[in-house]
Amino acid sequence: METSILLAITGVAATCGVLLKSYRRVGPGAALVIARGGGRARVRFGSAVVLPVVERAEELDLSVRKVVVERRGRQGLSCQDGIRVDVRATLLVKVEREEEGVLRVAREVGCARANKPEAVQALLEERLASALADSASTFNFDELLADRSLFIDHVMMELGSELLGFKLERLSLGRLEQTPLDQLDPTNVQDARGILKLTGRATRLALETSGEQDNTTPSPSGRGTG
Repeated sequence: METSILLAITGVAATCGVLLKSYRRVGPGAALVIARGGGRARVRFGSAVVLPVVERAEELDLSVRKVVVERRGRQGLSCQDGIRVDVRATLLVKVEREEEGVLRVAREVGCARANKPEAVQALLEERLASALADSASTFNFDELLADRSLFIDHVMMELGSELLGFKLERLSLGRLEQTPLDQLDPTNVQDARGILKLTGRATRLALETSGEQDNTTPSPSGRGTG
């Protein structure tokens, strides 16, 4: 009798030990992705029991990631009129706190890679750079500077919503200015157009300024002789 009770207690203790070891908990800024064999993975927010051997759990960070793209000099963005602009753009993305978004990131990126800021930068940098370049090519330089918000809207449209499961939170521009003339390549067709436009504009401005100065210069007064 005593042996049976002892065995029962031992069995309960062993079961409790297994359950305690199988219990996983994550904070509010993370999700658990639990996979079992070849079946569909499941997602849990907060806590879950992960069966040893049978199941495997990975934690996915749900916090905001930052992707920065900077293009300057000969790598600057070429506008429709050939003028280049230096730009620095910051993209903020995150994983939505919902099952489908978490599963997509886990499937297409992998939890380990998605948890590393430098890996997310590498994954999305080229996508953002391409959207910036495509958008800049639809604007003239003056249009681009006149309405930065319109440019941002265009870039976001080019980016779209398919960001490997990440959700676009915000896009901002820290720098948007004309690439210095001495950094353009005169052998590049687009740059050659930009150089002609910029030098023509500078010439016109110099002539206008000179004309205004001539108009405002007082004429020397003279006295007639009697």
